[in-house]
Amino acid sequence: MTKNFLIRNVPDDMFEQLQAISKKYNYSSFNEFMLSQIQNIVMNDGLNLYNNQFAETLSDIKQQQSQILELMLKNEISLSALNVKQDIVNELTTNWLHFMDDVSALEAERRSGGV
Repeated sequence: MTKNFLIRNVPDDMFEQLQAISKKYNYSSFNEFMLSQIQNIVMNDGLNLYNNQFAETLSDIKQQQSQILELMLKNEISLSALNVKQDIVNELTTNWLHFMDDVSALEAERRSGGV
């Protein structure tokens, strides 16, 4: 069974906005649009967005995003530190190899009787 109800004292500008929204989203009638809005209210368990499950889920997602961003920042800092250490090891290794080449060249020169 269906019911009808009347909403009184709707300002003209609000009524025009509602009709414009109805047309914007291609509802076949204003009545169909208003019924869909009433369904949304019922599905969201009331008029207040912050009292429904969607708002709670959104809040949880925002908290998780914050934690993820914090962990990503810590990870980026750790990676930067590792890159610096890797650069130092690379420089030390290169210097060691140059030193060993110099030692080998000096030894070869000594064997050939140059020094």
